[in-house]
Amino acid sequence: MAQVAVIGLGRFGFHAASLFHEAGHEVLAIDIDPGRVQRIRDHSTQAVVLDAREVEPLGALSIPDFDAVILSLGTRVDASALVTLHLKDLGVRRLIVKATSADHARLLEKIGASEIVFPERDAAERLVRRLSDVNLIDFIPLGEDHSLRQVTAPRRFLGKSLVELRLRNRFGLQVVGIRHGEKATVRVNPGPETVLQEGDVLFVLGRDGDLDRLKEE
Repeated sequence: MAQVAVIGLGRFGFHAASLFHEAGHEVLAIDIDPGRVQRIRDHSTQAVVLDAREVEPLGALSIPDFDAVILSLGTRVDASALVTLHLKDLGVRRLIVKATSADHARLLEKIGASEIVFPERDAAERLVRRLSDVNLIDFIPLGEDHSLRQVTAPRRFLGKSLVELRLRNRFGLQVVGIRHGEKATVRVNPGPETVLQEGDVLFVLGRDGDLDRLKEE
């Protein structure tokens, strides 16, 4: 179980806090708006009304002890920059900040944010990829040029084993999991003798260029 603090309870912050809480993690939810704090109380471990621009109240909450802090202050660039600075000064190890523009992201990186997220852009990119590839169910970007993609096994793969397909040798890709049917559990690290069947969903890890090459072949 991880300890996560979420500062800023707009749409992104609220959903992040509630989803972490549903997954069984300890969640501290913070916002300056009492109404937002009230709404998150049943979806968090602790909910606090607090102005995160004030460094002393933040320090009193033992923020540096948390495994991760998610900061989402909407379009308030100055506020998110100031709070990012405070959190780094307090010693937060992993700080994930929502940005609203490329300039905002560069500022946050210079101040010391560990990770920058663009929820709206990322959601749009996921939608475009899914609609552009009939086999693609979902994908998770990993760094600048790697992804974990969840794809329906193409018809040309059916009846063949992973060793016959030679995805690692031909494309530099690794099948890290297979699920047969929507409600089945995922088989992690399937053996090379695994034969693909209709309805199989593959979890494929690799470079974006290699993943695109697989789709185009």
